[in-house]
Amino acid sequence: MELGDRRRKILSAVVDDYVRTAEPVGSETLVQRYDFGVKPATIRNELAAMSEMGYLRQPHTSSGRVPSDMGYRYYVDRLMPDPNLDPVETRRAKRSMDPRESEIEDIVQQTCRVLSGLTRYTSLATPPQMDAPSVKHVALSAIGEGRILVITILNSGHIDHRMFDYAGRVETSDLVAVGNLISERLRHAEAKDFPARLAPNIPSDMRRLEQLFRKAASLVKQALLSTTNDEVYVEGMGHILRQPEFAHHDRMAGILEALEHRRGLFQILSSSLLGANVTVIIGGENRLGEMHDCSFVASSYSVGGRTCGSIGVIGPTRMDYRRAVAAVQFMAANLSDLLTSLSIW
Repeated sequence: MELGDRRRKILSAVVDDYVRTAEPVGSETLVQRYDFGVKPATIRNELAAMSEMGYLRQPHTSSGRVPSDMGYRYYVDRLMPDPNLDPVETRRAKRSMDPRESEIEDIVQQTCRVLSGLTRYTSLATPPQMDAPSVKHVALSAIGEGRILVITILNSGHIDHRMFDYAGRVETSDLVAVGNLISERLRHAEAKDFPARLAPNIPSDMRRLEQLFRKAASLVKQALLSTTNDEVYVEGMGHILRQPEFAHHDRMAGILEALEHRRGLFQILSSSLLGANVTVIIGGENRLGEMHDCSFVASSYSVGGRTCGSIGVIGPTRMDYRRAVAAVQFMAANLSDLLTSLSIW
């Protein structure tokens, strides 16, 4: 239902005050802090009417009002000022990113940490997912006596390390040769291509290393398949637990349990891939019942113009949506620029 100009101003004021204080907002507070040009009784009547309409709710009969999910949604969609961050903050955030980081996990997790620091909310991100991850390069290395390390670099920039025991005698030159052969056969290969690529016999001068070759190749396939899981990076978990809404032990336990439900978080974050703009999911709009007192703000990020992952924050529905949207927008764009400049794809 559409709101008139006065009610829009009142709703905006209630949201702003409640976000700042975490205390229900009464008519007396609104009259003292804002000039609506009407009598206090009129403000009380408007608050009551907006509660009946569903935009506000009254936690207790003697308390003031707080925004409902519907009220927050109206605010975010129609009333929220243009999101922006102070230029000093954006410069500081960019400087805090270490350009020497080259592994994709480090870059994404570092971005999450900066985003959490900017918003004081818990940040989340999915690692980049390409339609068809493939092998870029493979290398083998000896780790102590009888242990072989297989390093797999994927086209996504993901670097996977896996070890296995090997009883046979092997020289450094053997490891280099096997790594080169696997790289040659599996370069740009997707998981479905492995059987055909590995079927031909290996060169006669390397027959004694066939067991090593087959074992290492199987770990490369595991590395490739592991990139398709529902992994979610989480940073700054303490921020959400410090919110007054979750001070009670039972509510805190529920939030912690929900944050461990990575598949559910992955599905919520992935919804931001459907649009070009920041996605805001408020309270009961999300699929996780344990998190109906929380809101998500997320955006997709891209590499070379191709959407490949999501990053965002989670906080109470009493969230500073303007700042959260601005921070997520900025860090998603910064992550896209950084990954593209490093030519990971």
